Amino acid sequence: MTLTIFVISILLLALYARTMLRKNMANMLGEHQLSTVSLITSDIDKALNERFKALDKIAATIHPADMGNPAQLQTALQTHPVFQALFNAGIIAYRPDGNAIADIPHSVGRTGVNYMDIDTVAAALKEGKSTVGRPVIGKKLHVPVFGMTVPIRDDKGHIIGALEGVTNLSQPSFLDTISQTRFGQTGGYSIVTQQQRLVVTSTDKKLIQNALPAPGLNSIIDHAIQGKTGFIVYANESGDEWLASTQRIPLANWIVVASLPMEEVFAPMRSLRQRMLLATLVFTLLGAALTWWILRRQLSPLLATVKTLATLSETVQHPQPLPIVRQDEIGQLIGGFNGLLKTLAQREADLQESDRLLRESQRIAGIGSYVLDISSGEWTSSEVCDKLFGIGENYHRTVEGWVALIHPDDRVMMADYFANEVLGQGRNFDKEYRIIRQNDGATRWVHGLGKLEFDVQYRPQKMPGTIQDITERKQMEDQVRQLAFHDPLTKLPNRLLLDDRLNQAMATSNRTGYFGALMFLDLDNFKSLNDTYGHVVGDLLLIEVAHRLKKCVRETDTVARFGGDEFVVMLSHLNADKTESSLQAMAIAEKIRAALLVPYRLTVKHDGKADAEIEHHCTASIGVVLYFNHEASQDDILKWADMAMYQAKDAGRNAIRFYDLQA
Repeated sequence: MTLTIFVISILLLALYARTMLRKNMANMLGEHQLSTVSLITSDIDKALNERFKALDKIAATIHPADMGNPAQLQTALQTHPVFQALFNAGIIAYRPDGNAIADIPHSVGRTGVNYMDIDTVAAALKEGKSTVGRPVIGKKLHVPVFGMTVPIRDDKGHIIGALEGVTNLSQPSFLDTISQTRFGQTGGYSIVTQQQRLVVTSTDKKLIQNALPAPGLNSIIDHAIQGKTGFIVYANESGDEWLASTQRIPLANWIVVASLPMEEVFAPMRSLRQRMLLATLVFTLLGAALTWWILRRQLSPLLATVKTLATLSETVQHPQPLPIVRQDEIGQLIGGFNGLLKTLAQREADLQESDRLLRESQRIAGIGSYVLDISSGEWTSSEVCDKLFGIGENYHRTVEGWVALIHPDDRVMMADYFANEVLGQGRNFDKEYRIIRQNDGATRWVHGLGKLEFDVQYRPQKMPGTIQDITERKQMEDQVRQLAFHDPLTKLPNRLLLDDRLNQAMATSNRTGYFGALMFLDLDNFKSLNDTYGHVVGDLLLIEVAHRLKKCVRETDTVARFGGDEFVVMLSHLNADKTESSLQAMAIAEKIRAALLVPYRLTVKHDGKADAEIEHHCTASIGVVLYFNHEASQDDILKWADMAMYQAKDAGRNAIRFYDLQA
């Protein structure tokens, strides 16, 4: 009890000192942060004011006659190179209806586009206000931009147009003070619009143009949007504490926010806290040592019995009954313990026999067993399981060690499955995956089973299970799948697999709006090669043709063999425009025709004889048909491609013909 009171007192003292230090350090750093934000706010406000003055100065030089002559206005604006330094995305001049009539640089192509839907343009043209706009995606630049717009007036003060300077937030600009600066090591700055609650720019580029959370969800955002200045300590959605300061830019109605995690603020306190914990540990150990010494003196009669029990636990032999020195309470305790030893000895013998039978059964069936401790992350495994993984007795048996045995291509899948479905939903573990044996590096397929065990609060504690080598079964499945969907000679997809991929490509065309193309190829003089040299040489030619076809197309396209000397090439995702898709298909078909035209040098091997090399010239007739969505059936597309191929043969062979759907 005395030791407990002592430890609690030390901890309370450390807690009080930590609280006071946190408060003082937060106030001191908050004042420093606020002064930094004030300087940045002043710089940005000055830069905005300078740009408004430049716009007003140029707008004052524009006459009504210039607004009616876009070419003259374009020339006049180009005489003011100051805009290139002030606005990295150039300037735009608008008519009263919001149409752009001149812009710099002219190559962007904003002339003729209506920008009345932009808030700052509408305010200048309708209300005559000079405003700074919210960040939007540029209609021509397609990147986040914001504009500063001033009205153009005639001599009587009537609004005859507007002049806007545009800043590209994705390129260096006068706001780099925010986007390229950090507060501390992990903090940063942001500028948000007070009215629309949008991020104009930020140290984190990904936040640009993002909408802020709704009111009431984030205290610092609400504090800033309300126009309040100063610093505040708040907790974000994850519960982490941050120190933030805000300052308003009146000219643009923007808010500058600087934030820094409290974890970094209080980093200097960690060493002090560690020293206090070390002192607490030292005094605790000292008090524990004194307590142990006193108890040892008081309980010395029991120590002899404890030593005897410890000696018995270290031996592999069956424990013998403990000697009873005297017939008192300790003697009765030892006598009861001797009876327990007899019962445990019988149970241990039964367990050893059961364990022997289990190990023998697992060895015969080739099934290993394991037990995973969820809380500690450690696992134990049987001899069969160790042999399957190729590990020894000294292997690091933790979750990390198990993950290291999983094939790299399956690790992410297994981690997601175990975390979300097994632990997250409490399902039984049932998965087939690959491992890399630790002793020889061989890749094996295994089937793992496991069932979670929970405590009284339904928290997962352990998962016993089994694991079995299924490599031979997987290899048989792969062989069956290869024979079912691929040509045995060229290893290309067969008609069955082509039908499936064509169906998928047509569905993709429906979803994306892009055309695809199907080519039907037939070798022109293949029969003469077979008749002259035999089928062995013909097979060598077919294999070489398949190799050349695959080199002519993309990985996403399909090359299939129909049988004999007929091949099919399927091109997907060409273009949304039919004419452009036809040109692309024609280019690939011509590439294939040229590749197949190159002479073939086929090496024929004979047992006991020198290899013979045969040179053969072969051409191909190619029929092409475009497909889109499900305008026709798969059989129709194949039939049309076949018809186009025969048109190529009728045209003299070694030719390409398209099937005309309108014919």
